[in-house]
Amino acid sequence: MYPPFGTGLNYFGASWGTLTLTETTQTFVEPLSFEEAAAYLKLPSTDMTDPGVQAELTLFIQAAREQAEILQNRDLVRKQWDMSRDYWPYGEVELRPHLVSVDLIQTKDIDGNVSTLTENTDYVVDTSKHPGLILPPANQPWSVFVPWPSSSILIRFTSGVAPNSVFWQDAGTRVKIGMKYLIAEWYTNRMPLERGRAAANEYPDPITACLSYGAVPSVR
Repeated sequence: MYPPFGTGLNYFGASWGTLTLTETTQTFVEPLSFEEAAAYLKLPSTDMTDPGVQAELTLFIQAAREQAEILQNRDLVRKQWDMSRDYWPYGEVELRPHLVSVDLIQTKDIDGNVSTLTENTDYVVDTSKHPGLILPPANQPWSVFVPWPSSSILIRFTSGVAPNSVFWQDAGTRVKIGMKYLIAEWYTNRMPLERGRAAANEYPDPITACLSYGAVPSVR
């Protein structure tokens, strides 16, 4: 499972990198619509048009999707990320599933000079695997430079399941059911835990089973 965002660690447990959204104001096409969630909760028509209920349910939809992403080990909406690294690894660089594209790679040398690398010349991208990969060209090393002391490499990439992806007609159908279960739990039970219940058992097994169905195996 990926560590939480903003921990100062990259997703693979090393302290030499961070992973952050390029813009915190990115907007996402949620896989579960307000109308779908409201219908599952059987909200009366008066609640459907209540601004307070609309705002609360919208937040629940986002939070349920984020919880599903943790258990799925993948982005369920399209996001653009910046990965900052101190140096190249021995082999490939693993990125978030589902990798859509690598949008920018820059290096910064000890003198502060920034160089932009070229795909298929300085590196190659494999979006077919999950997680996606960046690799040096065949029989070549990574670009050689004397790195800036910290965050000498910037990798900007886009990842996430497309709204019309076959995933949503396959494993994603059960993930959406789990999101509905979870939203209903939050909406009807305002206390997050039952008295005396362990935090590890906060979500009933059917919710966790649905949200984690078909998950991408944890990366190393």
